[in-house]
Amino acid sequence: TLPTAAEARAFLADTAADKRAKLVAALLERPEYADYWAMQWGDILRADKIKITPQGTVGVTRWLRKQFTENRPYDAMVREIITAQGPVQSESPAAFFKAVDQPELASRSVSQLFLGVRIECAQCHHHPSERWGQDDYAGLAGFFTGLSIKRLPNATDAVVSRGGTDVNHPRLKTPVPARALGAKDADFTNISDRRQVLANWMTAADNPYFARAIANRIWAHYLGRGLVMPIDDIRATNPPTNEPLMAALEAHLREVKFDLKAFTRTLLASRVYQLSTAASDSNRDDRQHFSHAFPKALPAEVLLDAVCQTTGVPEKFNGWPLGVRCIQVWDNRMPSYFFRIFGRPVRATVCECERSNEPSISQALHLLNSPEINDKIISRSGAARKLADSPLTPEQIVDEIYLGTLSRLPTADEKALMQEAFTTAGPERHQGVEDVLWTVMNTKEFLYNH
Repeated sequence: TLPTAAEARAFLADTAADKRAKLVAALLERPEYADYWAMQWGDILRADKIKITPQGTVGVTRWLRKQFTENRPYDAMVREIITAQGPVQSESPAAFFKAVDQPELASRSVSQLFLGVRIECAQCHHHPSERWGQDDYAGLAGFFTGLSIKRLPNATDAVVSRGGTDVNHPRLKTPVPARALGAKDADFTNISDRRQVLANWMTAADNPYFARAIANRIWAHYLGRGLVMPIDDIRATNPPTNEPLMAALEAHLREVKFDLKAFTRTLLASRVYQLSTAASDSNRDDRQHFSHAFPKALPAEVLLDAVCQTTGVPEKFNGWPLGVRCIQVWDNRMPSYFFRIFGRPVRATVCECERSNEPSISQALHLLNSPEINDKIISRSGAARKLADSPLTPEQIVDEIYLGTLSRLPTADEKALMQEAFTTAGPERHQGVEDVLWTVMNTKEFLYNH
């Protein structure tokens, strides 16, 4: 969420030694934290309104937002996802198993999402760069054979889990006892839902994948790149770029009992997170050791929220109240050219790679020339017109625009250059303000998280 000009000014003026720590603590308690992470997890839990119905998408989104608002421990949250059942349209994660409605699809998705292990290659042959074979693939799928989608009298669906059978070996066609990755055959004595055994194994203190997978995922989110890349492809032949650091992150996550806010505070307080994007001759070509920061393109929803906040004109979504933030829009199929060209996913896979942040000509042209962006900038009720009608001097207006877009004051050269816009605008001062705002909004610094 882009800081407002007032928030940026207050932070820059604050001389307290602990101002960063206080800001981080405050940000983690803001509702936007839960809104954003509910959106992110809605993507990878495949909360697609076409597949799980609009009501199902709303239910999953509300459930996720509640988890992050209450800061529920990650292991407890995942346990509820893995063992979810009940109405698909309820405020629960049950709809996930309507999205992944086949045992093999469910096992592949759970493995990739929560363990960071891509086991789909083992479906047809032994994994070419890992230990997993077809028996491991069938064994994991055996935890999800008891799942079914039941049609309810009110014409809605419910996820039901009862018993289950072992899955046949893809090649030998003989049953393979259900078992977790690298574990012994599962014991289902006095167990009605096979997934409970899998959840116990996943969240156990000695599980070699669970904590590592989420630690790597969160590290990648804040640092722009995981210690393991791709972030959900953890294997012996794809080791972390810094194994001691990976082990320390995993241990710390367990120490804080899977408290994601506590883990996040540690990351944001670290020296490596606070490094600038300025590179030296010795680290200019470094892409994996975090010797300096890399600019990261803002997600589509975050960028459009920033555009709306900066221009003072909210986006109007069909069926939604004016002023709703893009990160709150649960409708993954909402018609939006902006969302489409800036890579908002349609939630067809559990892989975060579905979200595209690659720059394109379409993006540049839309920001430069589109009537949608221009209308926001020149709006009579927008931020530019209000600044033009205010008693602020051109120099003060430039300061305000920079604080509200880039969260910093302009340099002397920038200030001199931007003030030229007021001399060329003639008597229509608002045109000068609009030109300055348009210019800054089209800089890489506005479009990227530094």
